[in-house]
This record gives sequence, C-alpha cells and structure tokens, in this order.
Amino acid sequence: MSIGDAAAPDEATHASSPPDLLSLERSPTLRIRSIALRDLPYLLRLPGMLRLDVPDSLVHPRTGAVDVPAIVPVLRRERPTFVAIADGQRVGFVRFAMRPPDGRWVVSSIAASTGVYSPQPVWEALLAHGVRAAGLRGVRRLFAKVPVGHSLLETMWQSGWVSYTRETVFRADRLTAVSRSQRDLRLQEPVDTWAIHQLYAASAPRQIQEIEAFTSQKWHLDEPKRGRRGIRQTGWLREENGQLAAYACYTRGAHAGMIDAIVPPGAETQLGALLDGVISVPRQGRGRPVYIALRAYMLDMKDELTARGFKEIGEQELLIRYTTATARTPAIDPVHFPVELRPAMPRRVPTFLEGQPTDGTI
Repeated sequence: MSIGDAAAPDEATHASSPPDLLSLERSPTLRIRSIALRDLPYLLRLPGMLRLDVPDSLVHPRTGAVDVPAIVPVLRRERPTFVAIADGQRVGFVRFAMRPPDGRWVVSSIAASTGVYSPQPVWEALLAHGVRAAGLRGVRRLFAKVPVGHSLLETMWQSGWVSYTRETVFRADRLTAVSRSQRDLRLQEPVDTWAIHQLYAASAPRQIQEIEAFTSQKWHLDEPKRGRRGIRQTGWLREENGQLAAYACYTRGAHAGMIDAIVPPGAETQLGALLDGVISVPRQGRGRPVYIALRAYMLDMKDELTARGFKEIGEQELLIRYTTATARTPAIDPVHFPVELRPAMPRRVPTFLEGQPTDGTI
C-alpha cells in the first residue's frame, strides 16, 4: 500500500485532454453546497477519491470516505462535507475532519470526476468553499497532508496553501520488539500533560510549533479508556534521571493502529526503547496494521523503525491554509485643524511664587 494510491485520479487521462476544451473553471453552472441525502448514491460510486491525512484517516472511522451522518442537519456542523455540481451532475466532493482540541479543520478526502476535463477547477472550488466555510465558523487554520508528487499539490499551492514540512509514513503488519525491557517506562497520567508539551517544544523546530499552535490540551489523557467511535488511546512515557525523555501515544481503531512519538533530536535509542515497551504490552487485535509517521527532522530515527518491522509506504507534504483576511493599512493623510489665536488674558490672580504682578491689578 502507498499513500493515496487506491484512489488516485487518472493522470494519463488528464494529460491527454485537449488544451482548447472549455474548462470547468469558466462554467457558470459549477456550484458548491453541503452534502445531502440525494447525493449519497452518486458519491459512493464517484471514482478518483484521494484519501488524505494519513495515517489518522486510516485509524479514525468515517474520515476517508463519505460520512453518512454528515447529511443529518444536527450532525452536519461537526462533519463538514461539500459537493461540487456542474450541469446537474455531481463532479466531486471534499470531506473535512474537525480535530481536537481547538476544532481545526483537516482535509481528510477529496474526489473529482470530470471525464476528459482537468479536475483542477473542481478541486480549487471545493477547497476555496471549505476555507470560506471554516472562516465563517471562526476557524483560523486548515491543515492537509497530500502525497508528494500528486497533482493536487500544485492546485493547493496556487490556492494559497503553504507547505511547512514533509513526513514519511511507515507501516508494520507485524511488530517485533528488539528488547523486552520496560525499565523507566510507564503509562501516562493527567499530571504529565505539561511535561509532554515541554518535550514537544524541545523536539520540534520553532517554526513548526508556531504553525501548528498546539496547546497542552492536545496531549491530555484522563486515562487509557475507550473513546467515542471505538477509538482507544494510551500514552507511554520513558524517563531518565527523573526527566521525561520520550513520549508515544498509541491510538487503536477498528481496523488499524497508529503511534505518535515525540523524541528530542539525536535520541534515536530513546525511540527504540519506547517502541519496544509499547510493542511488548499485550493488546487485543494484533492482526491490525500499525502506522507511524516521521517528519523530515526525525528521519535519522528510521532505522529504529525498520528494525522492528516497519516499512516505508510513502512520503507526504504537510500544508496549512489561514482563513484570516488580508488587512490593508489605510494611507494616513495629515488633517489640518484651524486654530484661532487670541491675545493672552491678563493675570488676575496674584501668586507669591512669581512675585508681585506688574499689570496694575493691585
């Protein structure tokens, strides 16, 4: 499996399109609206769906394909999904996932079926509509993870999306621990939230921290319990000399698992020891695949993954799009206020600080 390969659009068909064909971008009938019940039969058969936000979209349910509860008016606000229609035909859709703790929007899947025409105008219209909808709801940042080399990347760059790093995704169908030692490894407790945030601040580049704008709430776990929609999360910490040295959160879904690790630069052995401890703990459903993503500034740790059964499946670009509007500073022109000058009033009150008055009042 590779990132997005199951639903990538037909690049050869797009390359062979005649350049003088009428683009959908200029078609006055192209419109975007929220998903409705009547759209489901068409969208379920819509080809060319691209699953984004890997590996999160592989673990969390109803984030890759069309979300049926998104058609319910009461639940629609938490599952923003928009459909593109041209000449009465469904030609694409985009699905956003709202992620805690601040409800930021993440593009989880997108599709466009335009026949011989380029899908770029449909992608652009769907994403632009999503950005406007997010901004109207008070969302300041939208995020996306797109496979490197996909034509969707060019469309997003032209639409104001900015790349801020890359990451490599690994998958393991069967994990093998190198060491069975669980020394200095323990489960996460609620009081560890601030320490994990400080570890993240010491591990990620400053620019990445400013873009992602995470607060300590992101790593808060009350206890390792089953959450909504069958998701179970467990946090693991490794300490050295009483200080937090590495952290990993294992998220288990119905069909896949995911490990999110925070390790300072140059601490490859810490990641390996942390993974060994997580792998050694008995858990249900060992047959499900497990994913982990290493960002560009962590790639020197990939040997620790391959030694435990992980294999590289693809590389993806991480993008951000701000919804804030551009503020134009008005030109400042000097304003002249007419001032009428009058002769000074004679002093009528004597004062001992300035001596006797000389205007004849006394």
